Amino acid sequence: MNAESLWAIWCVWLRYFDVFRKSVFYYMVTTLVEPFLFLLSFGFGVGALVKSLHAGGMVLSYRQFIFSGIVGQTVLFQGFFEASYGSYVRMYYQRIFHSMGTTPITLSEVLWGELLWDSTKGAMAAITVVLIGTLTGDFSPWSLLIMLPLCFVGSMIFAGCGLLVSAGAKTIEEISYPQYLFIFPMFLFCGVFYPIETLPHIVQIIACLLPLTAIVSLTRTVTLHFPFDWWAIPNVIFWWAFFVLYSRKRMLQRLVK
Repeated sequence: MNAESLWAIWCVWLRYFDVFRKSVFYYMVTTLVEPFLFLLSFGFGVGALVKSLHAGGMVLSYRQFIFSGIVGQTVLFQGFFEASYGSYVRMYYQRIFHSMGTTPITLSEVLWGELLWDSTKGAMAAITVVLIGTLTGDFSPWSLLIMLPLCFVGSMIFAGCGLLVSAGAKTIEEISYPQYLFIFPMFLFCGVFYPIETLPHIVQIIACLLPLTAIVSLTRTVTLHFPFDWWAIPNVIFWWAFFVLYSRKRMLQRLVK
């Protein structure tokens, strides 16, 4: 990728950022309120009932456990929904992809800019959760520095998933199928709310193959000093390569006719 391509991708990212600046209050309400409500209801509500928890060979408060899980949940939802519904609207209804493709910027560069912007928004929301956990004393202050690249990579994985779904959806309603059959099961069974060790063994194996489990595991290693799970790194690399590269290929096939 040469300097001209990098500049074109940067221009696409800036275009999305300019639109974002005009609706930043809407973003704060729709994007940041959801994880904040999860933190309040589970972190303080359920956390008041479950005083301590044994996980990862450690004893910690349920509030600490759920804070770290909601970081992963935020990466999952923000990356996926921004890329799936957002890119479908920009592609099909607003025709933004085709409009930018008529300029010297290529469709390939447009899609890189799309993925990077979706990942940026997901990472911003997740880092906000980490910041709250740091201010409450549940996370180490150094967590912010290490979690920033992890949140960005995680957001790009699920943004790639969302872009792949958008590329294959004939109508916007069809996005609901992978949403309920893939995204929500990850949300429920990948260790966000409870240790996956409490699940049946076969379900544990399936959960460990999914990307959210690896993201949550790495998050707890960084923020709560859980033991490092070696399998999480190849898991993240595999899903990043699959979703990012395959989603771009499928989207280009749909856009170029």
